[in-house]
Amino acid sequence: MADDESKKATPDPMNPLGLPDLTSMLEQMQLPGVDIEKLADDARKNIEALQEANRTVVDGWRTLAEKQMEMFQQTLQRWQEAGSGESRGFSAESAEKQTQLAREGFEQALENMRELAEIATESQSKAFEIMRARFEENLRNVFPSQKDDES
Repeated sequence: MADDESKKATPDPMNPLGLPDLTSMLEQMQLPGVDIEKLADDARKNIEALQEANRTVVDGWRTLAEKQMEMFQQTLQRWQEAGSGESRGFSAESAEKQTQLAREGFEQALENMRELAEIATESQSKAFEIMRARFEENLRNVFPSQKDDES
């Protein structure tokens, strides 16, 4: 009895929400000409593709956040270094140094924005590719005669 309770407490990794089994429901309907196993397999593959795409997006956003934090820390460090080396008096040399630091900071900010945009674009592209591939597979399953024509 305890084993039955522990099985209920541990969710099925293929069905973490505890939804009813689609295959058994469709088998009970006994639809003529419908391959229930194939239909259930296709639904499972769709869910797996969606899960993979979601993981890809989450990983991309995590990478993006980590990179932003790294950039922020580098910027703070540069500001601290720039501020600690300055003398209290104003001179042409210190103004030139401040101008150079501002220029370098601006260039670094542009480079950081470019890098962040690339990370986001790559993540979204990977997720889109996962879903596109699954969609194409579904189309090949729905229209199998086109699969033969392409060969």
